Amino acid sequence: MHRIDEQQVKLKEWIEEGVKDLRVTGLSGSARAYCLAGLLLEMERPCLIVLPTAKEAKKSLRELEFFLPRGWMSGDVGERRLYSFPIYDISPLKGLSPHRDIVSQRLEALYALASEKAPVVVTSVEAVLFRILPKKEMMGSVDLLQVGEEVDREKLLRRLDAAGFQRTSLVEERGDYSVRGGVIDLFPPLYASPLRVEFFGDKVESLRFFDPLSQRSLQTLKEAIVLPANEIIMREANVQRARSMGRLPVLMKEVGAFPGQEAWLNHFYEHPDTVFDYVPDRGLLVLEDDLQVEKEIQSFIEGFVREEKKLRLESEQRESCRKSRASF
Repeated sequence: MHRIDEQQVKLKEWIEEGVKDLRVTGLSGSARAYCLAGLLLEMERPCLIVLPTAKEAKKSLRELEFFLPRGWMSGDVGERRLYSFPIYDISPLKGLSPHRDIVSQRLEALYALASEKAPVVVTSVEAVLFRILPKKEMMGSVDLLQVGEEVDREKLLRRLDAAGFQRTSLVEERGDYSVRGGVIDLFPPLYASPLRVEFFGDKVESLRFFDPLSQRSLQTLKEAIVLPANEIIMREANVQRARSMGRLPVLMKEVGAFPGQEAWLNHFYEHPDTVFDYVPDRGLLVLEDDLQVEKEIQSFIEGFVREEKKLRLESEQRESCRKSRASF
């Protein structure tokens, strides 16, 4: 059992009283995670924990997993859980999209902050500096499927396409979906296993998880939450806005979604949000090693500007070479 000491009791009282900008000193290593875990167990508030680097965020996440109850890591949807909001595994300036598991983790964390009572999200400076899809757009793209309800299947399929799901012959990875007669298989974020939706006409007859390897049913459900599978929601208004701004890759005009589309987020949304916009007013913001956090913010901004200039120069050189060949 985790014991809370007098200092933690006092810290909790100050937080409940609304005291701002509290600073805790004298803790290092895993003692920070132990202290924070005890506080989290005593307070049911949404919490965003920001570490200086992605490496330190992973370490802090592992330490919190050790000190918090097991259910915080594998609880059902709606139960209090620990989430990670990771950085992209590849720079959006490279013209490639991040791994779908990374995107799923990010979407799960955002949904938890926006809808759950007291989620705990661990992240890093780099992850929170990028603009992300607006909270309103995110929540407007969430579907709730319930057994016995009437659902327009064709409309649902169009929403899956717009939300970044990829149609495949067999559902194997997050973000996949397939259609076989009256059955729609899909693997949305938030769940560890893919979901099978059986229809009778336009009525949802059953919902159940299944094993993607054996195709055997694992668990029946009464309802399921379908989060978007991408941070770029290809609604018609968003697509029109992006096209009106021009300079998008040719692939955008041909097939809609395209590799590296995350770098064009500002084209699709007029007012992108940050992670902080998802944290409720009563939520807690915890900065571990705040001085180092400030240094990392400055360092990251400078590095990002250098990379952007380098890629712009390379693009200008390629365009110059192309024009030279055309002139010749």
